[in-house]
Amino acid sequence: MRQISIQKKNDILARLRHNETVRQVAEATQVSRGVVGELRKTIAHELHRNVGGRGRAIDTNLGRRIIRGISTGEYKNAADASRKLAASDSESKKPSAETIRRHLRDSGCRSRKKPKVTPLNAKRRKARLDFALAHRGWTIEDWKHVIFSDETKINRFGSDGAQWTWTCADGIVRDTNVQHTYKHGGGSLMVWGCFSWHGIGFMSKIDGRMDADLYCSILSDELLQTLEWYNLSKDDIIFQQDNDPKHTSNKAKKWFEDNAVNVMKWPAYSPDINPIENLWAIVKRKLNEYDEAPASMRELWERVEYVWEHSITPELCKKLIESMPKRMEKLYKAKGGHINY
Repeated sequence: MRQISIQKKNDILARLRHNETVRQVAEATQVSRGVVGELRKTIAHELHRNVGGRGRAIDTNLGRRIIRGISTGEYKNAADASRKLAASDSESKKPSAETIRRHLRDSGCRSRKKPKVTPLNAKRRKARLDFALAHRGWTIEDWKHVIFSDETKINRFGSDGAQWTWTCADGIVRDTNVQHTYKHGGGSLMVWGCFSWHGIGFMSKIDGRMDADLYCSILSDELLQTLEWYNLSKDDIIFQQDNDPKHTSNKAKKWFEDNAVNVMKWPAYSPDINPIENLWAIVKRKLNEYDEAPASMRELWERVEYVWEHSITPELCKKLIESMPKRMEKLYKAKGGHINY
């Protein structure tokens, strides 16, 4: 344990004896939670006997109600829960939003951005579950052969906005934990990319509207160059793509047939099981770290290329491929529903 002064140690112990939490004491005294926690252990016997004073703001039953309300979407967030509990005649305790946040954290919940997803109907869920069943037994060695691909939109002036949500310790992703979006709207700069166990592939900026002809041209240039760069045989890889009409067009199907590229059958509306989405998130986060927005679309593209080549390491690519068996298990347990990845 880090050495601290006698005066500070006494201050910490006094605060703990007055029922302040480890978090509160750490923030007030500018000492790490680990140090405060170790000191708390030395007086734990006193704290357990101390049953006097003000009662807990959230008892067991109320705590369960809060967790249930957050999980079902009855409460949108801690502030909403505080307001609704304050207006409830059935509850004598009226915890503040901060008290509720602390209770959620202590219960294993965490606040995170709502991912944008397309709603899943029964048919889409079944297709996703079937995919999980078909690939649940795949090992990392199997996934090493897959080249994942995708397009993404990158804004010149940052993201399209983010929402935050609480997810609880059971790890289940519910409709209230996601931000719905639909496939419409313009874009600032569209790029296509791919990656595999070996590392990132070649990337392409999409100029204008992408159709089947342009997609086949990208495959001829970027995908085949990627195979050549890593000295990969077509017989040894499986190409992953989503179900965009350009990808499944007759022209694209003919290109794959003519070039002897095996294509993985992919369930529709499944970006959460495609690890390249994690790479896009990293790229966009790195782009947002620039102090100033790019002066032109050309500068934006130059930044994208730099981040793709310097921030997406082979080690990161391997970790994402290694996550695929876990994704399949989560998808199976979610019965084809959205998973948290």
